[in-house]
This record gives sequence, structure tokens and C-alpha cells, in this order.
Amino acid sequence: MNTSSVQAQDGVFKRVLLLYGLFMLLSNAAYLLAYCLLPEGFLRGSPMLSTARVVASSDTFWSEMASTFLVNLGVVTALSVILNVLRVKGFSLGYIWPIFLAIQSGVVAGTNSFLLSDLTQVNVRDGMAASLSVGGLEFLGYILIIASTVSLAAYQFSSWTQLRPTKLKNFRDVRLSRAEVLFLIGGIVLLLVAAYIETVRSAGL
Repeated sequence: MNTSSVQAQDGVFKRVLLLYGLFMLLSNAAYLLAYCLLPEGFLRGSPMLSTARVVASSDTFWSEMASTFLVNLGVVTALSVILNVLRVKGFSLGYIWPIFLAIQSGVVAGTNSFLLSDLTQVNVRDGMAASLSVGGLEFLGYILIIASTVSLAAYQFSSWTQLRPTKLKNFRDVRLSRAEVLFLIGGIVLLLVAAYIETVRSAGL
């Protein structure tokens, strides 16, 4: 049995646990390295936070919430799902995006580069609560969606240098299991809840 078949048969719950564990490991490592090696505010004016600036420019509560939700769902998640169509030696390319997000989130927190908040003005208890209720929910939502759409893979590269992929199946043959559909819906709901909480905190309600 090839690696792509094995990955397709892995339970979605197992995929979520492994991807979430990897995310937390990389995020915490990036946080410590950034805290020790990089100056405070290192990423505050960088293009990496451009989506946050767009959301922050919204005029009303509901427009800001909608912008946050649509950016998270339409940009971050859609990119990962599209990447899941491709594999390299059984590795779903959709996994690359949460790995990048883990490192980015660690560096942003480690250098206090948040656009609308300053960690030096928040105690540890409140900071942890804010992190888990917004960023924690968002990242878990991403992971649920990405892990539940791994079976979308239709093309596979036999190596990282191969230019032409091998077709695994037609898109009309793609099917998600019941568990994958439930995890997918759960991920979207988490993004919606996180967008609401983030907007409430931003508005000071």
C-alpha cells in the first residue's frame, strides 16, 4: 500500500491530534527563539500583518466580525484546502500552511508584534485567556478544516523536484467521510466563534 493510501485511511481525529501537536511545538519554539533573539515589535509593520490591518479598518462591529471571519475562512483556510489537492510522496501540501502559521504566531507573540494589543500592558492570566479564546480557537479551527480535507488529494508528486504530478483520482470521485464532514463543520464554527470574541474584545464590549 502506498503512502497516499495510508494517509487517506488515517482517522481524521488522529490527523487533528498530530497536526495540533506539531503546531503547538513549533509555535512555542518560535516564541522562545523570537523572545530571546529578536527585538520587540519586530513584525509590527511587516506585510505579514496586512490582513489584520484590513480587518481593523472596518467601521462597525458586524462589518469587523464579518471581515475577520471571511479573511480567516476565505484566505487562510481556502489556501490550505486548495493545497490539500496536492501531495508530495504522501505528504499533503495543505499541512505547510499551519506549519507556517505556527512559526508566525510564535514570532508575533514572542516579539509583541500584535497590531491592536500590547502584551506589556496585560497580566499573564488575562493574556493567556485572550490568546486561548481568540488565537487558540482560530488555529484549532484551521487545523480541523485542513485535517478533514486531506482526502481531497487528486494529484501526487513522487518527489519535491518532480514537475508533473500523477493523477490519483477525478474531483467528481472525491468523497469526505461523515467524521471529516463533522470536523469540517466544527472548524468553520470555531472560526465564527473566534471572530465574534475577537471583535468583542476589539470593541471593548
